[in-house]
Amino acid sequence: MSTSGFPINEFICGDCFAELERLPDECVDLVLTDPPYGIDYQSNRRTAREKLPKFANDCDLSWVDGWVDQVHRVMKNDRHFYCFTRFDMYPVFYNSISRKFKVKNCLIWVKNNHGSGDLNGSFAPQHEMIIFASKGRRDLNGLRDSDVLECDNVPSAMRAHSTQKPIELLRQLIEKSTDPDELVLDPFAGTGSTGFACVDIHRHKGDKHTRNYLLFELNREFRDYAIRAGLGRQEMLIETAKIKFETKPKHRPTLRTNRYRGKKDATMSLGI
Repeated sequence: MSTSGFPINEFICGDCFAELERLPDECVDLVLTDPPYGIDYQSNRRTAREKLPKFANDCDLSWVDGWVDQVHRVMKNDRHFYCFTRFDMYPVFYNSISRKFKVKNCLIWVKNNHGSGDLNGSFAPQHEMIIFASKGRRDLNGLRDSDVLECDNVPSAMRAHSTQKPIELLRQLIEKSTDPDELVLDPFAGTGSTGFACVDIHRHKGDKHTRNYLLFELNREFRDYAIRAGLGRQEMLIETAKIKFETKPKHRPTLRTNRYRGKKDATMSLGI
């Protein structure tokens, strides 16, 4: 569907760099995305069936500056930008984004389970980072929330994408930074969780108003899965994620090991 000379509420299979160039200046109200981290990532979680597909453009980060330039061009003034990343790639994305945007926060998403990595030689990774930036200034909706977000991850057995993000987490960010019917762009859409979060807001807690979306994804397998699965599959993911925001700081010891201690992986409890 298109109302302004470009597609709205569509999931396009294509290279986001080419698709971004087709968009007019200042047409998007929010960019929310989880780009490749340049680490040639391959999930090893699956053991009972084949591993999930790898995703493209994950061998280096030479493309980041050009991508950020295009994101800045298509965004309206006084709008927000959320970009997922991780600790070792944070400097690359921060330096590139800060050229064009005002970086406001580094949000910390604390998961209910932890990743693998060096099982004996490092601490269990249980968080991801989200760069929160602004083009101009826009107030956040609702109460002032903490920059630490606690939300259950998508269980491994329910993922179609190895870094699939929980819809409840995406929905909360969308509601904080947009008004009803505004347009949310995800240039690296994976299996479409950002789009599902936009259209499913009205059925869950929050302001009950949907947002428009525009999704780009290079991997046709991911895109076709999203179209085929639809909201029926995603409903289960929404129910598994219980997000918690702290609106008042709590005075606790510096090392909060009990609260954030790595938990047994969900794949083990599911017998996968």
